[in-house]
Amino acid sequence: MFNVGLTVAHVGLRDVLDHRERQRVDRTVAEADRARFMLGAALLRTVAGSMLDLPAEAVTVDRTCSHCGRWHGRPTLPGTALEMSVSHSGAVVTVAALLGGGRVGVDVERTGDRPVREVVAWTIAEAQFKAGGGSGLTLHRLPPPAPRHVLTLATNRAAATVEVVDATTLLPPSTSWQPDPGRRRK
Repeated sequence: MFNVGLTVAHVGLRDVLDHRERQRVDRTVAEADRARFMLGAALLRTVAGSMLDLPAEAVTVDRTCSHCGRWHGRPTLPGTALEMSVSHSGAVVTVAALLGGGRVGVDVERTGDRPVREVVAWTIAEAQFKAGGGSGLTLHRLPPPAPRHVLTLATNRAAATVEVVDATTLLPPSTSWQPDPGRRRK
């Protein structure tokens, strides 16, 4: 499991996204939502790339919804034995990865003003849903990745070892943008 804080989101992460992911970033109105999606998509690609020994840009991610066919569903990596789940809320983005097949689902939620018990129940239901639901899922309620957040993982591999990693160092570094001196302002 890989966690990062929203503060590491930067425009350079767009370079690892595919055209559909960049379009989704561009369509998202709220700046924080845009940053969460971009960071989640970049982190998913970066983690998958490191596990598959590929550059993040070369990872194929399919988000086709199994119900309606639109491009907003659970991310899959066709042609690989890597299962992944991504979640973001508040100041945290989380990616769970399971190599060798199986089912995995992760959910992180910011508690806000809601009772923690309700948020825990929600993250359990979401993690189970993302892991495909049904019986045989093992739940892992993990330490909060940030204050006032709840994190839950579901997998069908009961013996799966859960390791939580701060993935900040996996992401491409931010480059400082410099204006083009030859470009004139209008």
